[in-house]
Amino acid sequence: MGKRTIRKSEFTREMKGLVVPSVLSMLVANSFSLVNMLMVTSLGDEAVAITAAAGRISFILSMILTAVYGMTSYMTQYYGKQQYTLLRATFGFMLLTGIGISLLAFAVVSIWKEPILSLFIKDAELMPLGIQYVTIMAFVFLISAIRDAYAQALGSIGKVKITLYVGLCAMAVNITLDYGLIYGRLGLPKLGVAGAAWGTLIASGASLLVLLVFIYSKSYYVNIRIRELFSLPLLVRKQVLKTITPLVFHEGMWSIGNMLYAVAFGALGIAALTTFQLGNTLQGYFMMGIHGFAYAAKVMIGQKLGQDKPEQAMDYARRFTRISVIAGIIISVVIIMISPFAALIFPHLSEEVHASLGNVLLLQALAMTAFFLNNVWIVGMFRAGGDNLFTMSMILITTWAIALPAVFVGVYVLHLPLEWVYALFLCEEVSKALIGYKRYRSQKWMRNLAGSSPEAPSAAASM
Repeated sequence: MGKRTIRKSEFTREMKGLVVPSVLSMLVANSFSLVNMLMVTSLGDEAVAITAAAGRISFILSMILTAVYGMTSYMTQYYGKQQYTLLRATFGFMLLTGIGISLLAFAVVSIWKEPILSLFIKDAELMPLGIQYVTIMAFVFLISAIRDAYAQALGSIGKVKITLYVGLCAMAVNITLDYGLIYGRLGLPKLGVAGAAWGTLIASGASLLVLLVFIYSKSYYVNIRIRELFSLPLLVRKQVLKTITPLVFHEGMWSIGNMLYAVAFGALGIAALTTFQLGNTLQGYFMMGIHGFAYAAKVMIGQKLGQDKPEQAMDYARRFTRISVIAGIIISVVIIMISPFAALIFPHLSEEVHASLGNVLLLQALAMTAFFLNNVWIVGMFRAGGDNLFTMSMILITTWAIALPAVFVGVYVLHLPLEWVYALFLCEEVSKALIGYKRYRSQKWMRNLAGSSPEAPSAAASM
């Protein structure tokens, strides 16, 4: 058996072990989002618009925290080099940073929730419901920051099955509570759209508790103590911050850009904002497979870079790129086939939403291969090598210099219909794929992050 055959077998085996649990986790998360959306849509277009507005706020926070979780690139490479003390110290720093950012977001949303919501909701009658919903969801920010930090840390060392099991438990609790609290069933009060927020809050708290009990009872590498929150050496901390600061800026600018997209679609009316939100929800389903491959690419390529094996890392990168193209084409065909029937899932919404949703899905299908490639390249490969300064520059060009101006001109100057504005919105992904392809081929993103860190003991006591 040749070396290439052995490497292919090794690649396939390791990839399956990472992709399958990750995709199942995404399936759980997106299934919950869809079920939750189905319950909320029964309350009408206005309820969906409220959750869409609140969702944009939480999206900004989640993207900034995702940037902070870019520290897992170091953790993956430390794990590959068996530098467990540095792995734990890096996680402590990541957890502390995430909590600090979520506390800041909680304060901002709690103080200025009405001005923030007014960016999306122009109907004064909807504002009280929106404020009530966001007030509850602000507490979810704090819980999610801790839970997601632990989940990301587990994922960085390939322990994604744990988060899958916890996600299943959380989904069951959340759907049950949503059913009871939205409709007043199971002996619970009828709270309408606020019931969805309470269900999310309680389920988030329960999932955090289960995850912590599991981690600390099993003594995984990420079961850190309080003192380890501050144990990362100063030189390494500076190096980590230097790497993730562009990523924080990247995710922050990208998420704010996405919020402004929602503002623009909201200016087209409640139906347009509702369609935009439903399109995002369904897109999460279409893309859950590629998120699994992007996660596998980050872990597998990151470990090879940490082991100073750039040739094997690039071989893996080529394989993941081919997978992305093939998967993108297949999913595009599937979307085209189901787009005429998608609106049937949401029978309680207006005819205007039903008419536009199928067209939006067809536009998504045309750009789906670009979506897939961007996820694998940016989230998987480039982050594995800490190439965050480049991705920050890419976002400034594709989001802020190309797509956002085009969308705002389309809405406020040309007064284009929803479908044309959505096509302008997709220019971001297409231009990003063109720029990303050149970077992928250059191999400049391949960096050994662990190689420049000081050596640390990997004693069993660190486990």
